[in-house]
Amino acid sequence: MSPNDRLSRSDTWYDLLQLGVKMMIGAEGMAALASPLPESLPQRYGLPTAQGLAWRAGRAAWPWLYRHHQSIIGLDQIDFWLLPLRRRLSQGLHTTVAFLQSCQGWALALDETSAEWHLEVRRVPPPHPDPAHVWCWFLGGLVQEFLAWAGGARVYPLRALTCAAASEASPCRIVFGRTPLD
Repeated sequence: MSPNDRLSRSDTWYDLLQLGVKMMIGAEGMAALASPLPESLPQRYGLPTAQGLAWRAGRAAWPWLYRHHQSIIGLDQIDFWLLPLRRRLSQGLHTTVAFLQSCQGWALALDETSAEWHLEVRRVPPPHPDPAHVWCWFLGGLVQEFLAWAGGARVYPLRALTCAAASEASPCRIVFGRTPLD
């Protein structure tokens, strides 16, 4: 993988966040926002709505990310699709997290139990500050959409997203259930 092949610039992640938010609120809504988005979304819409928009923006961003970087992410091989579902989801999630780790701005750790996947977010792309933890919610949506994509359109619940209140020392933790909603 050459440096030009990766999504390495943090402004590219910011563009992806903007793209997803624009899909949700439209061009007029985007025009009403100031920059940077992590600060202006909670100011304009309030904390819960800003987090929900970021989560939905992450879900909307997955198809674009996969379409433009599928060979780099490594999920385009037939071997991946022939894996049993649980292994495909687990292996694909590890591969996706490794891809994000290779990109500038993200520092993540993934752990799994028989019932859940635990994603720890230690560093997010700029801009900072991010008082509403918009990046964590964006990542939660991105991963949840990956799980639905790789899991045959089933929805795997985002069970918890806990962020240390404005503390850079404590990571955000995102928990996804391994049993899909029916």
